Amino acid sequence: MTDIFIIITLILLNGIFSMSEIALVSARKSKLSAEAKKGNRSAATALRLIENPDRFLSTVQIGITLIGILTGLFSGAAFASELGDMLCRAGIADKTAHSLAQILIVTVVTYLSIVIGELIPKRIGIAMSDRISLWIAPVMHVLSVVTMPLIWLLSVSTNLAVRLLGLKNKSTVVTEEEIRSLIQEGTESGQVQEVEQDIMERALVMGDQTVGRIMTNRSDIISLHSRMSTDEIKEIVFGNIHRCYPLYCENGKEVKGIVSVGKLLRAVDSGRIDWSGIASEPVYFPESMTAYDALAVLKSGDVECALVCDEFGDMQGIITLRDVLEGLVGIINDQSDAPLIEPLGDGYIVDGQYRWYDFLAFMDSEYLYEPSGYTTIAGWFLDTYRHFPVEGETVEWQGLSFRILDMDGPRIDKFLVKKIKQEEE
Repeated sequence: MTDIFIIITLILLNGIFSMSEIALVSARKSKLSAEAKKGNRSAATALRLIENPDRFLSTVQIGITLIGILTGLFSGAAFASELGDMLCRAGIADKTAHSLAQILIVTVVTYLSIVIGELIPKRIGIAMSDRISLWIAPVMHVLSVVTMPLIWLLSVSTNLAVRLLGLKNKSTVVTEEEIRSLIQEGTESGQVQEVEQDIMERALVMGDQTVGRIMTNRSDIISLHSRMSTDEIKEIVFGNIHRCYPLYCENGKEVKGIVSVGKLLRAVDSGRIDWSGIASEPVYFPESMTAYDALAVLKSGDVECALVCDEFGDMQGIITLRDVLEGLVGIINDQSDAPLIEPLGDGYIVDGQYRWYDFLAFMDSEYLYEPSGYTTIAGWFLDTYRHFPVEGETVEWQGLSFRILDMDGPRIDKFLVKKIKQEEE
């Protein structure tokens, strides 16, 4: 009876070690870090163990190995002999009874060790990893200190063997792909809303963007000239309302300043336009400036918009806070804006300036996005097929058909995009 009690105790101890191991491995460092900052000593201890996995994993392995040896000793010959004698008294032949006793003991102990000593504790450890980590960390810390000499010997031996095999430590840096996978898992489990997933994925994409790729291109800019009459300005502004307009000098080459739509409308209403009073000094961003650096400047409120220049100092476009926000939440359509994508039969008419990522997101194909040197669907076509198309040209890509509907000179104005129907086998 004593042997049975010892075996059950050893199996339960094995379960505690297994549960501790999986709990510390699965625990969220962010939550433990937050608890540690609040003064929780157990959380701080758990973090130290997690940051030095060789230490606590060696401790766990030592404990499990010793328990395995002790379990084998107590469930060995003595216990088998007692059970064999019981079977003999039940009328089974002596040799058969002792062989059967050994088989029964091995089977029962193995079953209990797997279920109670491994599977159930690990399930509990995964389900309650943070709570168990806080509870078990002080105990594991004490055990790791007690077994420090043995842990050191095991660590040195392991590192030597790894070095002889030519293996390198695996990088623990979290990649963007791993972050995307975690976000996707959260969405599938219902912990993350689809709109949250979309914004977080766009935020990752924005990290690779420069202002030169999210700006309003020079060809789309509505500009003003200091020699314009009030009527000409009214016609331009009321026909093309934007947050701000670049103001050119009389020669039409140099930008004199930036005029906000609010100041311009008030000046138009007054009937007298004093450019020096409403135009502000232009702010310049290099094309290579990151989108997030631009966001830091634009959100301060001191700068409404900035001119984007190339390495030669030539203006290539203009960028506003709205351009950056559209990169994070998608295209923001005003009632006056022409739609960039609209349905037509079994396909869609797509503006050539529609952002490539937004197009892929609309088609539920964000996984096809890769950082590149283009921003729009027109840029994708030119980069992929390396030629200027003609109207009516059709290409197929990733199950989609792209037909050039309209060209504006060398510029691709409209696409007709359809999903290619797969023939049933």
